[in-house]
Amino acid sequence: MPRRLLRAASLLALLAAGCSPAALRYRYRPRLTAPGADILAALTIAGGNEAVDGNAVTPLENGDEAFPAMLEAIHQAASTVHLETYIFNDGEIGRNFVEALTERARAGVDVRLLLDAVGSRWFGEKNRRALEEAGVQVVFFRPLRRNLLKFYLRTHRKLLIVDGRVGFTGGLCIDDAWTGNAGDPGHWRETQVRVAGPVVRQMQAGFARAWLDATDEVLSAHALYPELPAAGGMRAQVMDSTPGFRTNPARLSFLVAVASAKSTIEITNAYMVLDDVAREALERSAERGVRVRLLLPSRHTDARAVRYAGRSDYKSLLGSGVEIHEYEPARLHAKTMIVDGAWASIGSANLDNRSFIWNYEANLNVFDAELAGKLEEMFERDLRLSRQVTLAEWKKRPWSDRLLEAFYSILRSQY
Repeated sequence: MPRRLLRAASLLALLAAGCSPAALRYRYRPRLTAPGADILAALTIAGGNEAVDGNAVTPLENGDEAFPAMLEAIHQAASTVHLETYIFNDGEIGRNFVEALTERARAGVDVRLLLDAVGSRWFGEKNRRALEEAGVQVVFFRPLRRNLLKFYLRTHRKLLIVDGRVGFTGGLCIDDAWTGNAGDPGHWRETQVRVAGPVVRQMQAGFARAWLDATDEVLSAHALYPELPAAGGMRAQVMDSTPGFRTNPARLSFLVAVASAKSTIEITNAYMVLDDVAREALERSAERGVRVRLLLPSRHTDARAVRYAGRSDYKSLLGSGVEIHEYEPARLHAKTMIVDGAWASIGSANLDNRSFIWNYEANLNVFDAELAGKLEEMFERDLRLSRQVTLAEWKKRPWSDRLLEAFYSILRSQY
């Protein structure tokens, strides 16, 4: 399909979705969890999975750390490889993954690849043929030609599960722009995690739900869900968000986490266009004494419209005491949240309506102070490479910026 036609169809579908009664149902105002509540219970209700013990979660910073670990896990696969991602583009790193997946498929491993039809539109027919000839099942999630009425419902998750025992999740996409170590504006600053232990079963089930949506096949064989012994001492759960629920897990989990914080909230996120309830939740936390810090993209972004629409909330956020920092060296794509230095969430969900309403998303919540501390160290390093935005400075910004914020905010519900 020509690019212009694809863009036009996408815009029409998004507009229709935003104006439909189904979208309006998401504009609810839940009674938020108060500080001191049982956060494990609250996030189980919000996210759909109960926290389980015995896990090991290792943070991986940028492509330099994440890609080798993921490829090594694929090369060691003995029975299955399940990979679900939004962006898988042709390129050097993409071909490395194609080679690894085809080699495992030829060795008798069941390989299933679920790609979003929009995000992975530059995957390449040559790569697809190579994988399918090797026996890999390649499925594109909701291609336009068959899903016009649901075209705006995408899979944005990044899940890799090997043998049902080892998993990876975060914001990492398979594209050359994610390689390296966030050294320049053409590359991404990213956070991924390697996971082992019983919680990988929840990751496998999350993949299976999206696979069912795309193929009508139920992946329920015993071999896909092996008994998983303890791999570490961390308690963790998967927030598995699927569109179509009034209490959307991605949005509700964020609101519960923010409202339950006692001392600190540290958020790194790539795309922030908050609805009124989410913005007010952050502001109320800051006003009751919680230190709220947001690390957001600078001018180095692939979505200027989203950035300007999100910046229209800066005055209100800064006025309530929320601290805002913009990351300078490279594009920022990580999606992490650390609460009270006690637990953290890492995954694919952005702070916008696409993630809160229309996308399949997955975040891993880890209730472990040691891991939270490692992510805090990462957060502080990123802050040193960022510029803080102050309220006094914000009030003096150019009129050109104000006009762009007002213009792009017109369709903020669609971002």
